[in-house]
Amino acid sequence: MKQNVLFLFCLVVSGPAWADSTIDPAHPYAYGANIGWLNARGDIANGAGLGQSYCTGYVWSANCGWIVLGNGPTNGWQYGNAAADDWGINHDGEGRLSGYAWGANIGWVTFEQVQGQPRVNLLTGNLSGYAWGANVGWIGLSNAQAFARTTRLDAGPDSDADGIPDYWEYREAGDLGTLSDGGHDQDSDDVPDADEYPADTDPLVDTDLLQIVSITTASGTNNVAWTTRPTRFYRVEATNALPAATDIGWADVGGGLIGPPASSPTKVAIPDEGNRGRFYRVQAVIPLGE
Repeated sequence: MKQNVLFLFCLVVSGPAWADSTIDPAHPYAYGANIGWLNARGDIANGAGLGQSYCTGYVWSANCGWIVLGNGPTNGWQYGNAAADDWGINHDGEGRLSGYAWGANIGWVTFEQVQGQPRVNLLTGNLSGYAWGANVGWIGLSNAQAFARTTRLDAGPDSDADGIPDYWEYREAGDLGTLSDGGHDQDSDDVPDADEYPADTDPLVDTDLLQIVSITTASGTNNVAWTTRPTRFYRVEATNALPAATDIGWADVGGGLIGPPASSPTKVAIPDEGNRGRFYRVQAVIPLGE
């Protein structure tokens, strides 16, 4: 009888703190029929910065001047878009962009998910959909001639240098003091706070963690199922013998990046290799985090 052993790891693949524009210099352009081309990279230092939770920076229009995407939310993780000092473009972590940008010469530009549906592809970084300005009409983020693309989704600042971005701490705990590094485990689920972030699991709920929940065998395949989030990609790896080090000897058996999944748990079918026991692990990967 074959024995399958489960082994689980969580991998953080995150980006640097907020710095310059995240826009690909080869693909910076959006287009509005009434205002012409817009350059989302701007002058690099002042270009658009797309983040894991919100956007900052500027888009440049030769005909309209600078359009501001936001200067950072007052609550640390998401613009409220209901006050004069707290507006901008939010990212829901699944690719959807929403909120308000501002141009001194054109007024408000709206990002919404009913008609325009502006999005960032979590795998490629390509932007799609439209933003709407009452004074300028629709602004397309991609078309047959060009498209805007971000090379990464910034994690933003980490003010307390604990390896957990501020936005995630504010979103999950409401402050920067509850969660910490150094193996601190706020919910006592044997997963440190700093490892809950890359998996995007709740660091305050001990039943919410990245884990393999089942392995079943049928028709020459092993079906591996694990808990997932729509804000993460995953890799499934296997080895026939536990290596001396956790990052050596593992091979991808899931066909590369998986997801982001629409529901949890997610299952993949992996060809069986006979009667040898196998060890499996699942790694969470932050989209465009490198």
